[in-house]
Amino acid sequence: MTLGAHLPTGKGFPSALLQAQGLGLNCLQIFSKSPRQWNAAPLDTKKVSVWREMWQESKFGPLVVHDSYLINLAAPDEAVRTKSIVAMVDEIERAEALGCDYLVTHCGAHIGSGEEVGLATLAASLKICLDQTPELKVKIALENTAAQGTCLGGPFSHLGQVLKELNSERLAVCFDTCHAWAAGHDLKTNLQGVLIDFDTQIGFDKLAVIHLNDAKGTLGGHLDRHEHIGEGEIGQAGMQAILAHPRLKNSPFILETPEVETKIADNIATVNKLAASSRT
Repeated sequence: MTLGAHLPTGKGFPSALLQAQGLGLNCLQIFSKSPRQWNAAPLDTKKVSVWREMWQESKFGPLVVHDSYLINLAAPDEAVRTKSIVAMVDEIERAEALGCDYLVTHCGAHIGSGEEVGLATLAASLKICLDQTPELKVKIALENTAAQGTCLGGPFSHLGQVLKELNSERLAVCFDTCHAWAAGHDLKTNLQGVLIDFDTQIGFDKLAVIHLNDAKGTLGGHLDRHEHIGEGEIGQAGMQAILAHPRLKNSPFILETPEVETKIADNIATVNKLAASSRT
């Protein structure tokens, strides 16, 4: 099983890798800068060189970066959209510099313009980002959402529509289990049906990484609140089924569970236990 977690980089990128190694993980997700700020200092080339060497020696993979929470590529306000595109291009360039495989991004919110307009704006914004970084290899992974407010990406058809319109090998999908549950996809009692819908609308060939999170909220409640593995509404049986499903079990799983500083080891132990149980 390929299992990782989103780990802090406050003490530098190497600190996240060392923590992951100590936890027995074999892949990693990080931020390349503060997710709550538009701008950041350029990456230090010497530190990046050291980081890339450490990462290659670790034999970990994949390496995933999550972009800024401020970015809204579907924004109807042209100033916000332009600012988001500039920030996204910077995120792509930073992820490439760090040697990342995937850059995870949310689909944005239409802020009242409507889903179809929002999806068209998102696709147009992504095309600009791709066109401005033509030689880079890092893939952008669109993450499904809890469909809270006017956020796009709750229905799998939203992601599929954008992927089909752009038809780019540099686009993929990040499947978040908590978000799927909150958007109304019943992973607990109808996992097979949910995955058939995913394959029909998106295709498993586009699945890059799975954010493995239990959910605090009810099915279809649109609450984007992650819970510890097996302690939320999806529950242990639901999480075990996800880990064991033949279409999912070989994908990279990345934990984004709460209280990472104190509880991440417990969540890793639970995942390993559930995965082991599914093999017996």
